[in-house]
Amino acid sequence: MSDQPCACPGCQCSLGAAAVFAEGRAYCCQACADGHPDGEKHCQDPHCHCGEAVPPRG
Repeated sequence: MSDQPCACPGCQCSLGAAAVFAEGRAYCCQACADGHPDGEKHCQDPHCHCGEAVPPRG
């Protein structure tokens, strides 16, 4: 586990066992690393709504 924050804009989660590394950045989960495709709003933490701050990738 790590206290390093997720690189996803608006995400308040720290990196953990499910951390994903993409494009030289560290994310708390795959949804954040993928940029919340298809309007996916949540990350690993169901109380974190960081996907609402990220425009869907098209």
